[in-house]
Amino acid sequence: MTFVPGFLPSTSALHFNNAWPHLPLLTIQTPFGPINLGDTALGVCGGMCYVARDLAEVHALPPTATTAPSTTDDPVFQYTVARFFDSMTVGAVATYYALMDPALPDHETDLSQIGLAPHGRAWVMINEAWPKIQADIDNGHTSPIGLVLTKSLNPIDLGLNHVVVVFGYDLVGTDLTLHIYDPNFANNDAQTIRLSIADPLHTTTVTSNHPGLNCFFHLDDYSAVMPWQRAVCLGQSVPSSPVLAGHSYPVSITMKNTGITTWTSAGSNPQRLGSQNPQDNTVWGRNRVDVPQLVPPGSSAVFNFTVTAPLTPGTRPFQWRMVQELITWFGDFTPEIDYAVQLASMTASIQPYPVVIGQSRSYTVQVQDASTHQPVNAAVSVNGVQVAQSNVPFTYTFVMKTVRVFDPETRTWTVEHVPPTVAVTAPGYTAVTVDVGLMAFESAA
Repeated sequence: MTFVPGFLPSTSALHFNNAWPHLPLLTIQTPFGPINLGDTALGVCGGMCYVARDLAEVHALPPTATTAPSTTDDPVFQYTVARFFDSMTVGAVATYYALMDPALPDHETDLSQIGLAPHGRAWVMINEAWPKIQADIDNGHTSPIGLVLTKSLNPIDLGLNHVVVVFGYDLVGTDLTLHIYDPNFANNDAQTIRLSIADPLHTTTVTSNHPGLNCFFHLDDYSAVMPWQRAVCLGQSVPSSPVLAGHSYPVSITMKNTGITTWTSAGSNPQRLGSQNPQDNTVWGRNRVDVPQLVPPGSSAVFNFTVTAPLTPGTRPFQWRMVQELITWFGDFTPEIDYAVQLASMTASIQPYPVVIGQSRSYTVQVQDASTHQPVNAAVSVNGVQVAQSNVPFTYTFVMKTVRVFDPETRTWTVEHVPPTVAVTAPGYTAVTVDVGLMAFESAA
């Protein structure tokens, strides 16, 4: 058994039957009013099958709806009808009509075998359609085929034919079973077409749920189209500018699914909210946010997440957009915000206080964020040399530096004592000088 990986009608194709309400396939606007052409109630199987393959090509989930769209402004309706017209190419219509011809035999004739007459229907299925179907499946692609369900020269009877998608096959000797997605049997993984490929020269019986199935052929004119993946930004709740470097802020962005695919966080090609400006940046601590649940067409997703302001001050853009991973970016950009990022403030104190000169003691420099009062991991330096980390006890001997200073007026030298300078620095924060006080060793208790 050979199948297209991951494809099943019950999970990968449209979940409603080919049973549409009476809606026009095409509306032409004229000075005298609109003119409606066609009727979806007669079926749009070709469009449904092309949609199924389009979705499979980009590993996207179909809409979750279990009934066909009821309005012409529904994006699923518009896309499916557009693909219906794509399936009805001149070549496909000509092939249907040729294989419908009552005069065409089901078997080969002396003239058809030497190329002076059209091949019979058995030959078309076994020698022309089957190798193309097999190549599609073996290469990981579903294979749309046309089913000829009538024999007639009346062009109106073209509508009696049908389209299905082959997604797998079993070949046991010369007995062939094609596993199909049939739009007339939504969510049914068990639909098949069976025949023997042993003798293309003679009439071949085909077994399926369509008792009038005379022949099938490969729809050569299929070309992949990116399914409509669309998104509208309904709004966002974000922090006001300026923001403090290194601080975290809650963000909420609402995106509406206005395409035809169902957004999911599962699989190798999920839909996510992705960072922009520049694309895929991690300036704000992350570049992706998963969708919170399955989001079918017409529904909205609220992305609640936390961002962290960059540690370097300056102006930083903030913007997001939907992406299907490894496939495409799509939909609205969120409104761009240029944030002013400012260094945060911290407070620092030393314990015990004041420090004692000339004596080795254990000290702790306590550092907190000035706004949140949370501990900050900062470097503690004495006279420009790092000696410890904040909030961790360390042993140190503070000393007074002596500096000789020359007075040009008196032409004398004096000695000055310079107290130690203690500073704390941390990424995203303004450096702070620590008040150490001073207690001479002789006056220490």
